[in-house]
Amino acid sequence: MKKILSALGASPILWGLVATFGFYYAINRGVIANETVVRYASGHPVEYVTIAMFFVGLCDLAFKCVQTRNEGRSLRRGALFPPKKTEKEPVSKAREYQETVSKARRMRGDSTYLRRLADALDFLTCGGAPDELDQELRFLADDATDRRDAEYGMTRAFIWAIPILGFLGTVLGITAALGSLDLTQLNATSERLAAGLKVAFDTTALSLSLVFALFFGQFFSRRQDATLARRVSKLVDAELKGRFYDDATNEENALESTVAALNDALRNFAAQAALVFSDVVNLKLNEGGASWTQSLADAQRRFISETLAPTLDESSKRLEKFDALVDKVGDEMIALRQILQTAADANALEAQLAGSLERLAEVGEFEKTLNNLSATVCLLNSKLTSTTPAPKLRSISELRPGKRADVIASIDALDDQRSSFSYRGDSTDASGEADREEGYERKRSA
Repeated sequence: MKKILSALGASPILWGLVATFGFYYAINRGVIANETVVRYASGHPVEYVTIAMFFVGLCDLAFKCVQTRNEGRSLRRGALFPPKKTEKEPVSKAREYQETVSKARRMRGDSTYLRRLADALDFLTCGGAPDELDQELRFLADDATDRRDAEYGMTRAFIWAIPILGFLGTVLGITAALGSLDLTQLNATSERLAAGLKVAFDTTALSLSLVFALFFGQFFSRRQDATLARRVSKLVDAELKGRFYDDATNEENALESTVAALNDALRNFAAQAALVFSDVVNLKLNEGGASWTQSLADAQRRFISETLAPTLDESSKRLEKFDALVDKVGDEMIALRQILQTAADANALEAQLAGSLERLAEVGEFEKTLNNLSATVCLLNSKLTSTTPAPKLRSISELRPGKRADVIASIDALDDQRSSFSYRGDSTDASGEADREEGYERKRSA
């Protein structure tokens, strides 16, 4: 019930309607008797609605201004937390500061300053790092500004709606004036026309005047809010910035410093151990230098005699075998070249033999033809001598000159062709050849 009563007590709509009722009650009772106020405030229903909107918006701005002034007075009390120490406090103490803020909100009431502190401490207790607190405070300031700006939504709506109502009254007045025109009754018509134009202009003038006042009231209220927001941000930054450090980070820093100290101690110990070791080694080297030198020379001689000399001998033997193999390959290359030359000569001889065989084949064919011709000639001679007696020619000179020359040329040509061929390995009968030679001689002498 208390919450409902407190909500109604802080409602600008309720108080705006109450103010509107009181204003018109004062006009009806004659408390407000100014003709201008009465004319512009109670001439038309649109003016009643305009006046009601104006008072609601004005009450809203008044409540905001009162709230802002109260919060400004609460800031004058100074910081809520004790002054910051030289050394930072662990972030785990943020819970103690949260309890302090809760007590202050119960005693002083809620305010922008206490809400900002509570939200920042909630960020730290929920795992936020102190290094990110500055960014979180900027975010909270922007969020508070947006939230405060949203609270002016109703006033902005009235600033937009009141001029619209004035224009609506203007339209209604002009419509009523035009609807009352009657040329037959000029006196009554002029009165109704004047009343309609009066409503039209009065509603417009009233709406513009009220919206002008409401707009400037909003401007001053928002300016006061901006001043309060800057003061709250400055005080919260002074309260929380640089107050806390992260416990885990501090432990890590302590561990890192311990590890660094341990590393320094280990490096010093290693340096001292290295100096002692170098002194001991130098002493031992000086004492046993001669024996170590002799041992090294003996080891070198054993290495040369047992390992290096056999390796060199084996390498020389392998080189000799390689030279012999190279010589053998050279001889084989020479023999291969000779074989290739012999093969080339054999190919040439084979080509010559093929040509000779072709010529022999041609000569054999010609010999057969010649033998056939000779046999034919002999057969003709025998036929001629057996059947009819040939005319006796005592000599070639008895033939006609042209015929005699042809016969002599033919016989000479046959004789030349026959004498130009020689038959190697031929099985021709020597006696037949001699007979043919004699026959030729006889024919030539004939």
